[in-house]
Amino acid sequence: MIKNVISDRILIEKERKLFEKIIFTIFLVSCIYIFNIFSRIGEEKSYLESTLFFIRSFSSILSLLAFGSCLISYNRVKKDSIFIIALMYLGLSVGIASGQIDFFSFYYEEYTLFSYTTVSTSIIRILLLIIAIIPESKINTYIANNKKISILFVISYTLVFNVVEKNISVFNFFYSTKFFIMYNCFLMAIYIITSVRLFLMGVKEKEYIFLVLSSSIFMLAIKAIYAIYAVDSTSFYVKLTSVSITYVIFLIVIAGSFIELYLYINRTKILNENLELFYDLTDNNKHSFMYICDEDGEILYGNKKFKEHYKIYSQDDAKRLKLYFSLSESRLCNKDEIMKSLNTKGIWRGIIKSIDGNMSIDCSIQVIETSGEKKEYAITYMDISQVINKELEIEKMKVYNKEKTEFMSNISHELRTPINIFYSTIQLLDISLQKHEKDFRKVYSRYRKTLHVNCKRMLRLINNVVDISKIETGILKGKFDYYNLIAIVEDVTLSVVNYAQLKSINIQFDTNDEEFISKCDPSMMERALLNLLSNAIKFTPESKNIYVNVYVNDDFVEINIKDEGIGISQSDKSAIFERFVQADKSLTRENEGSGIGLSIVKSIIDLHDGYISVESKVGEGSTFKIILPNRCDEYVNYKIYDINNYNTELELSDIYEVLV
Repeated sequence: MIKNVISDRILIEKERKLFEKIIFTIFLVSCIYIFNIFSRIGEEKSYLESTLFFIRSFSSILSLLAFGSCLISYNRVKKDSIFIIALMYLGLSVGIASGQIDFFSFYYEEYTLFSYTTVSTSIIRILLLIIAIIPESKINTYIANNKKISILFVISYTLVFNVVEKNISVFNFFYSTKFFIMYNCFLMAIYIITSVRLFLMGVKEKEYIFLVLSSSIFMLAIKAIYAIYAVDSTSFYVKLTSVSITYVIFLIVIAGSFIELYLYINRTKILNENLELFYDLTDNNKHSFMYICDEDGEILYGNKKFKEHYKIYSQDDAKRLKLYFSLSESRLCNKDEIMKSLNTKGIWRGIIKSIDGNMSIDCSIQVIETSGEKKEYAITYMDISQVINKELEIEKMKVYNKEKTEFMSNISHELRTPINIFYSTIQLLDISLQKHEKDFRKVYSRYRKTLHVNCKRMLRLINNVVDISKIETGILKGKFDYYNLIAIVEDVTLSVVNYAQLKSINIQFDTNDEEFISKCDPSMMERALLNLLSNAIKFTPESKNIYVNVYVNDDFVEINIKDEGIGISQSDKSAIFERFVQADKSLTRENEGSGIGLSIVKSIIDLHDGYISVESKVGEGSTFKIILPNRCDEYVNYKIYDINNYNTELELSDIYEVLV
């Protein structure tokens, strides 16, 4: 069965083990204490010895409870720093039990000054505190990963070095009052720094236990200050006061841990209530698929709809699903975009297409913050294929109807213009005929050019409509052979120079090479270039320039046609290569056109495995760029293509200035 987010079985097992550890610790401490009590029955002890026994026993019990409290807190928050500080308290506990801390010296039942501290064992506790407050330390991680070894090391080190230091004469220097003061100053500084650091960690990470430990360690600094203050005092009261500070140090940890545990239980209760609500909302959700997985794709939770759909009834089924998802994920075209959004924002929402493109999924992914090393993701999705398909169909119908209406209006206008001119010209010829014009040839010659131009306009329009139909049905094919593409571009450019001069427009041709042999359909390339040049002339004001530049390298040729015309707006640039689209759709526009010329140009370039784009700025002009690949593997004999002037006249027939 798929693992839930929090497995009841695992939670119960953890609680049972923790309870067993607590019971064992309490039982062990109780046994030791009871043994000490009953083993001393009948012994005659002075009040000083009894006091010493009580102080040491009670301090040892409190220190062990403080150590246990730290372990409980560590078990909850899983912060390595807390475990290392717990080791420090363990060292204190062993030190107290072995007479290294709060030690009283008596001589014939009289209290005497004892200004010695076990430095070697104290150093290990200081080192543990320093390690605990170093962020992202490797030794920090190593200690936390080897808990049993670390505990045994602290106990063994404290006991062994206590014996060694007290029995080797080289350590006699530590018995001096001067050293005692200096060393306690050092301890005070370390404790204060550690306390401040833990306080800041608690504020930053919003963990109450750090504030508790900060307070406890600050009391250790107070104890060091008090030891310096009372170094010259032999008062029994002073010593008891020092012991009471030790009690406070441990009681702060014990009380703080239990308060923190109480707060944690309350938070857990609220979370469990929210969790029950979450399960009710997700498990019984009939609308969406919901599941949680880690970054390796392992399914941690799935709602009923998810499990029923993928037939997940066992762990093997979950592994099968993990493999299926991993294969699907590897084919995601926008995987990088999704991961970037998750890593930066922690959330992603979008539409995912199935591999075959038949399914559309509305998906949202959110990163779940966990205490583990692996990230977890909550994923919710639903199949919206039918909705998307219906919306696309409706949108396509709207676009189609709009384009059809605009095209019919445009084509009607385009056809009406030459027909009206035909009709007007015929009327003028009829009038001349009725007037019995003697030289009818002279009259006909006057209107002959108008008839020819408008015949070509109609023929050009009809050719475009036929070609666009061929493109839609996929029957427009090219007659490819090897030609010098640069020569074709130059000849086409020269063929329109006269038309440009009618508007005082200067056309300049330039190339960085004289030859580029490529496999192409020359008539198609001629038509595409004529269309672009015709547009450049139509939309460029008088006395401006048009530049035709060809750039050649080993892999491709780039043809640029740049004008200084009216330009194209940003919103129109993306649509001008679509069928039946014109930047100016009004019937009162200055320049005629059906709106299918550039669409045919793009189809021609596509047939040549090329690419066409436009760069433009309104009021400054446009640059159309054609990039064609080198489709000639090695040098071959190429053919010569002669430009057909009739094609030029036909393509430029809608430039009214030709009629002047």
